[in-house]
Amino acid sequence: MKVQKTFNFSPVLTGYEWTAPGEYWKFASQTSEPVLLVKGMKYFFEVLLKQNTGVDHLEVAWRLNHDDGIFSVITSEFLSLYEDESSLQLGDIEHIPQTKASYDRLFDQVSLSPHPVEDKIREDPRDHIYKYKMLDESYLKDLFPECHYKPTYILNKQIGRYQGVYLIRFSSVYPNDFTRQTNDQNDEMCFYKQDPSFQKGKGLATYLIEVEDPDVQKINTGPFWQRVYDVKPLNAALKQTAVVANSCRTAGNIMMSQSHAMSIVRAFLKALHSREETRGYSLLHVVNVVRREDKDVGSRYLVELELVGPQGQKVLVSRYVYTLESSNEVFLCSPKAFNWNPSATVHVIVAVKNQARWIIQFIREMEKVYRVTGDKNFNVIIVDYSSSDIDIEKRLKKAKLPSYKFKKMEGNFQRTGGLQAGIDLVEDEHSILFLCDLHLYYPVNIINSIRKYCIEGKMVYAPVVMRLDCGASPRTPNGFWEIAGYGLMGIYKSDMDRIGGMNTREFKDKWGGEDWELLDRILGNGLEVERLHLKNFFHHFHSKRGMWVANNPA
Repeated sequence: MKVQKTFNFSPVLTGYEWTAPGEYWKFASQTSEPVLLVKGMKYFFEVLLKQNTGVDHLEVAWRLNHDDGIFSVITSEFLSLYEDESSLQLGDIEHIPQTKASYDRLFDQVSLSPHPVEDKIREDPRDHIYKYKMLDESYLKDLFPECHYKPTYILNKQIGRYQGVYLIRFSSVYPNDFTRQTNDQNDEMCFYKQDPSFQKGKGLATYLIEVEDPDVQKINTGPFWQRVYDVKPLNAALKQTAVVANSCRTAGNIMMSQSHAMSIVRAFLKALHSREETRGYSLLHVVNVVRREDKDVGSRYLVELELVGPQGQKVLVSRYVYTLESSNEVFLCSPKAFNWNPSATVHVIVAVKNQARWIIQFIREMEKVYRVTGDKNFNVIIVDYSSSDIDIEKRLKKAKLPSYKFKKMEGNFQRTGGLQAGIDLVEDEHSILFLCDLHLYYPVNIINSIRKYCIEGKMVYAPVVMRLDCGASPRTPNGFWEIAGYGLMGIYKSDMDRIGGMNTREFKDKWGGEDWELLDRILGNGLEVERLHLKNFFHHFHSKRGMWVANNPA
């Protein structure tokens, strides 16, 4: 017996959602879970459109459920009235199924959340990836042949002052992590204007293609209701480049296509299933795929998959692989000496002076990370330039942290000098330093992210933070991605020592530019920089009052 499976798709919207014609991937609420359609069966749709200014449009599209499936508008041969309404009056609506959108007032009112969740703070498996149990590393030993890894963009030569920021490359991610600020009404148009087909004066109307109908005579007065339009699928996110990321403050991470990401995943699973130890493991969920492309040479990938074992146990595999662009088929290899250490200790370092409320906020953020993750392999280091408004050491002793170190300094505040003093407190050269500032809201997966994207001797991590607008908060985050800033940096202690540490000579009594100068030396010493927009990583809006300006002795 064939069982009918009905659509159960009732998105909760914020009231600001809008898309370009044919853009079906912009919001998580746009697409339903896969639905089994049985031939000959009818399925009910109810679609509501609120007319606004400009070119408004509404489309209902479908696609086959496979990697290369392309959305297409459901055309007339597949559409019909739910029932024959020829004998019904306008008020006869009992035959129409009631939905959350069209509930009758006589029935119980449907309760809707007063604060719908925007996609950029919607829960994502990557947010709590620290909960996954890692697959035994012995199962992955020699899974792929080792290959030489030296990207063409690695420099190993001195570069001009402040030139490094122009040499940074962005990686692409899959699945969509919704770091693009799709609800922003002002800066959002910047995203579309990067598309060559976005013509001046026509805008989004260029994505609609008018189909000529020779049987219809066109007239020049009142609205022309007989126009027929065609729409081609527009995956605007896949058109994003590093140019877009740099020029549009709301663009977010570059998206990788599903077909490309899944070709890497299938090759990874094929290797797993070729070995007896992992043959019984099957794919449960693609958690994360990150690609760094070296054009015309090859691409490096971080592949993170949730697997289920023969006894139903769930595990995570997280591994870097490499593939050559010239290969006719996907051939994965293991880039030499390019592995991340899931147990590396991370030292979060900050230098402060007379910022009591923000210091308390920072300690609470670190407590939150420890409370939620239970991660004992991170350490908080605070270097204090004789703050008079708070006893930081006393506060640290009361804090629920895995470990901390505190150092008191004399004199005027120095960011470079303070951070270097914190660096000098770290004895283990195989641990990771995370240089940061106050005023930050941290995602609970921050320590895991730092470990994954810091590779000793190979790569440092410079996550992009979102600067919140005045009045915005982590629950209602509006602002812009701080593309130009590199003051937040994860790097192994051994690599920091090798490049000479912080430049305390030139930036002794000032700051501003010290992050770019550090970036120059990182690139000039043959290290690459992983640059990704980190979801739920926010810089709070704050005044400059009480800050450490040169003419302020406090």
